[in-house]
Amino acid sequence: MTLRKSLIVLDVIIIALAIVVVFSLMAGRNSKKHYYQNAQEAYFKAEKAAASWDIGSDPGKLYELSNLYRLVFDDYPDSRWADDAIYRLASKIDPSEEEAIILYRRLIKDYPDSEYIDKSLYTIGMGNYSKGLFDAAIAEFGEVITNYQSSELAEKAFFNVAMCRYGLRKWDQATLEFQDFEARYPQSDLVDDARTYRGIIEINKGEFDSGIEIFENVLNEFPRSDSSDDAQFNLASAYFEQDSYDKAIEELERLMTEYPESEFMEEAQIMIGSSYEEQDKDEEAIAALQKALMDYPDGQYASKAETYVAYIYHKLEDIARAVEAYQKVADNTKYDYDSRKNAAYRIGELYELQEEYDKAIEAYTKLIDRFPKPTSKPEHPADKIDKGYILGLQQKTPVAPPQAAAST
Repeated sequence: MTLRKSLIVLDVIIIALAIVVVFSLMAGRNSKKHYYQNAQEAYFKAEKAAASWDIGSDPGKLYELSNLYRLVFDDYPDSRWADDAIYRLASKIDPSEEEAIILYRRLIKDYPDSEYIDKSLYTIGMGNYSKGLFDAAIAEFGEVITNYQSSELAEKAFFNVAMCRYGLRKWDQATLEFQDFEARYPQSDLVDDARTYRGIIEINKGEFDSGIEIFENVLNEFPRSDSSDDAQFNLASAYFEQDSYDKAIEELERLMTEYPESEFMEEAQIMIGSSYEEQDKDEEAIAALQKALMDYPDGQYASKAETYVAYIYHKLEDIARAVEAYQKVADNTKYDYDSRKNAAYRIGELYELQEEYDKAIEAYTKLIDRFPKPTSKPEHPADKIDKGYILGLQQKTPVAPPQAAAST
C-alpha cells in the first residue's frame, strides 16, 4: 500500500470515529432529554390525579396515587421532580403514620438541598407530637430552629418545643420556653397562646392567683384573639377549682355571651350546673344540665350531663326520676360503653339501697345480659356484678308466708 492510500484509509477511519462520537453524543443528549421529559410527564400525571381524586373517601385511590408518585422518585431519582414527588406523597399521609415518616426521612437523606427539608423535619415533629412522643418531637423541632432559622416554620417549631415540655408536664421548663418564645417573637400570633398556657401551668401548680392574673392580662391585651375563649374558660375553671362558684358562674356566663362560637360552650354549661350543685342549688343545677342536653344532644359531654342529672335526683332522694335519667343513659347507643354500663349498674344499686331486691335483681340481670364486657376503669363496681351476686340478693328477698287454709 502506498503512502497516499494509507493516508486516505486513515482519514476514513478518523471520519468514521468522529461520526460514531457525534452520534454517541447525540444519543446521550436525546437519552438525557427523554429521561427528564419522562420524569416531568410522570410527575404531572401524579399531580393531575392528586387534584382530581378524592383519596379521603376512597383509600384505594391513595394506593394508586402512591404508585404514580413512586414512579417519579424511584425511576427518575436524579430528576428535578423527585423530591417534589416524595414530599407531595408524604403530605397526603397522616404525619403520625410510619409510612409518612419513612418518606420524609428519605427526602432528608437523599435530597439534603431540597426546599422541603425544614417542612419535612417539622412534619415529623408534629407526627411524633400527636403520638405523645414529646422527646422525639423536640429533637425534630430543635433541628428546624437550629438549622433553618429563616424558615417560616422556625417560629412554630419554637412554640411547639414549649408545648412538648407542657405535654411532659415539665412545668418550669415549659414556662421558661413560653417566655423565651414571647421574647423572641413578640409580634407572633401565638403570643396569646403562650401566655394562656403559662396561666394553665400556674393553675396546675396550684398557683391560682398568678394564673388568674395571667388569664386576665390575656383577655385585656388580646380580647378577640383565637385563644381568648381559652383564657376565659380557664379563668372560670380557676375560680371553680378554688370553690369560688359564684365567680366561676359569672365568668362562664361571660364566656357564653362574648364567645358564642367557642368550643367550650357545652362544657361551660355543664360546669355552671356543677357550680350550682356544689352549692346545693340542685334545681338550678338540673336546669343548667338539661339546657346543655337540649342545646348539645349529641355533644361530647352529653352522657356526663345526663348522668349528673341522675346523680342529683338520687341526691334529692327522687328515686323514680333518678332511675329514669340513668335509663336514658343506658339505652342511648350513641353514648360510650362505660357510661351506659355504669348507668345500668346505678339503677340496680338504687333499688338495692332501697331494699327493693326484686327490682334490683331485674336491673342487674339486664346489666349482665346487655353489658357482658368489663369497663375500661379498673375495679368499677359494675364489673363485680355476676350471677353469684344476684344469687346473694335472691336470698335476701323475703319469702311470702303461706296462705291460711280456707275454712270449711
